[in-house]
Amino acid sequence: MIVIRSPQTKEDFKDYYALRYQVLRQPWGQHQGSEKDDYEPISRHFMAVDDGSGELLGVVKLLEKEPGVAWFSHLAVAPRHQRTGIGRLLVEHVEEVARQEGFRTIGAYSRLNSTEYFKRFGYQITGLPSPYFGAVQVVWMEKSLD
Repeated sequence: MIVIRSPQTKEDFKDYYALRYQVLRQPWGQHQGSEKDDYEPISRHFMAVDDGSGELLGVVKLLEKEPGVAWFSHLAVAPRHQRTGIGRLLVEHVEEVARQEGFRTIGAYSRLNSTEYFKRFGYQITGLPSPYFGAVQVVWMEKSLD
């Protein structure tokens, strides 16, 4: 059974950030530490874990972008568990948390090659592409939580 929970221990956070680095930064030659940003202290962090084995399957974080608008970022699924629904579970989880906290809209910056993934969940592109690092560009996508 897959459970989604917040990291609690130092070891949880170590594994959480290691997965973010492995999936989101290392493939683009970014340095260790680039998987974190200035918003870590004010974010809610979530991890999908196999309840039986304890294996970390995926991670995501959630924070307030502006009043009424939630922002999730750093969605990462362990390579051997990609395309198994873990990402969907994490997105659905942050959407539900955002609804419970009273947000009306939720969004994320998506790499241009990932926009179709988010469109399947009802997200629409509402911003212009902007550089992220190197040749990578991102675009803001959002959806209503009503």
